[in-house]
Amino acid sequence: MPDPATTAAASEVDFIDLSASQNIDLYIDMVQRISKAKEPSQVMDAFSRGMRKSRGESGLLTVSCKGLKPGQYKITRRIGYDNINHAQTNDPWNQRHKLPTHTGGFIGKLIASPAPKLCHNLRITSDPVLGDWLAQFGTAMVIPAFTDGIATNWAIILKREPQAYSIDDLEENILRANLIGATVNNTVINTQLREANERMAREVERIAAIQKALLPRVLPDIKGMKIAASYETYDVAGGDMYDFVCLTPEGRHGKTDPQARWAFMIADVSGHGPGAAVLAAMLNAILYAYPVEPDRPSELLNYANRHLCDKRVEHSFVTALMAIYNPLTRKFMFSRAGHPPAIVKTHGQPLVHLDQGGGLPLGVLEDVVYKDEEITLEPGQTVVLYTDGISESQNPNREMFGVQGIDASLRDCNGEPDCVIKSITAAMRAHEAGAQPGDDQTIVAMKVME
Repeated sequence: MPDPATTAAASEVDFIDLSASQNIDLYIDMVQRISKAKEPSQVMDAFSRGMRKSRGESGLLTVSCKGLKPGQYKITRRIGYDNINHAQTNDPWNQRHKLPTHTGGFIGKLIASPAPKLCHNLRITSDPVLGDWLAQFGTAMVIPAFTDGIATNWAIILKREPQAYSIDDLEENILRANLIGATVNNTVINTQLREANERMAREVERIAAIQKALLPRVLPDIKGMKIAASYETYDVAGGDMYDFVCLTPEGRHGKTDPQARWAFMIADVSGHGPGAAVLAAMLNAILYAYPVEPDRPSELLNYANRHLCDKRVEHSFVTALMAIYNPLTRKFMFSRAGHPPAIVKTHGQPLVHLDQGGGLPLGVLEDVVYKDEEITLEPGQTVVLYTDGISESQNPNREMFGVQGIDASLRDCNGEPDCVIKSITAAMRAHEAGAQPGDDQTIVAMKVME
């Protein structure tokens, strides 16, 4: 074991007393302000204030040639000993159009070549651009700031004394000015990204609102049937959808016929987010454009598949389960396009997975022909529909909840639609153990009343 005393002695250092420095605290304050800046003008204000305090009063001209013809420039900042910016705007990044474009004059000579310059013994009056403003200064330090190797901006630092700056000062300020220029550019980019993200977020929220408006506002009142549904999106906008349509002309206008057949649909667009939500809205529009009342659910799937294939939405497809239910006969006819099978729960009996009538997802191959299957539901039976965001939800070890998890959650459920939703959701959340869902998650449960 090493001797603790020896170890302590080996780690001792002498900290230099920095209290004699006049500028360290000033520079620390300056860089802290720059690090907090959200706008380019805040970066420049912090920098110019800090430099004037550390180096004494001076003048500053900043000039931009970006996007202009050779020899043209805009004065973006003009500060004299009064510490007032005499440029025509304090925000040249967002209000650049307010700045006049100049040519010639003392500045025109300085920026004619992209090299830094040190000018002593200035005697400039009646400048065609700046008038007599330059007459108060005797020295100019001229520093180009580069973007992609091109001198797009210039900093001209001025002092009264005729020989106030040395070559060493110029060398130091070349680095300083370009580092500050890079910081300003990054701030501009960050501002643009933030504004773009805000615009995108607003658009995504609008897409989500439109997509959710396509879902049933209220669950239908179907003779002899109780219904519950749960819909949760992975992102703001989702690609899952479900719907119920009364198959009578009156049903399309909100009038329910107790003897009418009903069409049920649950669908899942590949992926998630705004793109999936838009494709879900397309599917909704296609199905509602079907010209006649369908006799079989496969008619709707065949129709939707042809139209989605015609649209040629690359790298996207839709799984769907379409069903038609007759409340008078309790006939449940269904057809599947790559979608997980429905589950039928009967109290005291094993669960039944309706895995017949399968086919490829919609939008993959145009010549697919979907088939129908049919069962007669008995009073007390519950049909459970879901999207694969339920079965494919994962725990932190990336293990899936699976169909087994759904089945296990339903065994002790009484079959009431609300119980089905709560049982599956609770078991799935327990399995996820806090892991973020990776897809939209939808459940629809329909029970035939006894």
